[in-house]
Amino acid sequence: MFKQKNLSVESRFNHKKGNMRYDKDRKWIRSVLKTSDIMNTLNGGTSQPRFNVKRNQDHLLITLVVPGVSADDLKVEIIDKNVVFHHAINFNDLDQSDLVIPHVLATYTLTAELDYHNVTAAKKGNRLLVRLPFNELSDGYHRVVDVMQ
Repeated sequence: MFKQKNLSVESRFNHKKGNMRYDKDRKWIRSVLKTSDIMNTLNGGTSQPRFNVKRNQDHLLITLVVPGVSADDLKVEIIDKNVVFHHAINFNDLDQSDLVIPHVLATYTLTAELDYHNVTAAKKGNRLLVRLPFNELSDGYHRVVDVMQ
C-alpha cells in the first residue's frame, strides 16, 4: 500500500514549480467563487437564472433572479426585437490588468403588441423586475384598407 504524505495546504499548491500559489492568487480565486453558484458549479453545471414572465392586463412583468449575482450588477438592453439580460464578469490576471466578459443570462423576444419605448426596470431585493407595457395592438387592431383604382 502507498503511504500518504502529510502535506500542508501551501506545500500542496507549491510542490511543483509553476503551480498556482493560493496565497498569491487568493483575491482572484475569491472573485471567481463569488460570481458562481458554488455547489452547482462543483457538480459540473453553471449558475442558472430564475426567469419568470407574468401577463397582466396592461403589461408583461419579467422577474429575474440570478444566484450569486446582485440585482445591482444586472443590465437590461433592447437589441432589435429582444430584451437581453446580462452582467459583467471581471477577472484580474497576474499582471493586474482587468478582463471584463459579458455574460448573457436570458433573452426574451418582443412582439408587436409591446411598447418598446416605455420598457422600465427596477430592482427589488435580489430580483430584477422589468415591465413591458402593451401598445394599441394588444387590444386587436382593425382597419379597412381602400384599394386604389
